[in-house]
Amino acid sequence: MRKTDEQKKAALQQRIAALKEKVRRIERREATEERRARAHVGIVIGWGMIEHALRNPDSEVRRVAIRLIETHLHERPDDHPVAELLTRLNVPAALSEAAE
Repeated sequence: MRKTDEQKKAALQQRIAALKEKVRRIERREATEERRARAHVGIVIGWGMIEHALRNPDSEVRRVAIRLIETHLHERPDDHPVAELLTRLNVPAALSEAAE
């Protein structure tokens, strides 16, 4: 028995819907991978900056890090790990070296 035009149309619409869902899944996976890659870069660069700031008390990097952290804490004062980092950055160099 031959399919009617309506049956063919319905079958094609189902295929289109399935393909659109596959495309959405691929796009969602790509977006997740991109977000993870950006987060990884941010973590690596951020910790590199923090390590440099802790080891070089007179550096511009330390001053910028302190300014960025203070801005963040102004917006989120309950972020205790970041507040603790700010305390470590504000400790005079001689005390921070003795603590390590």
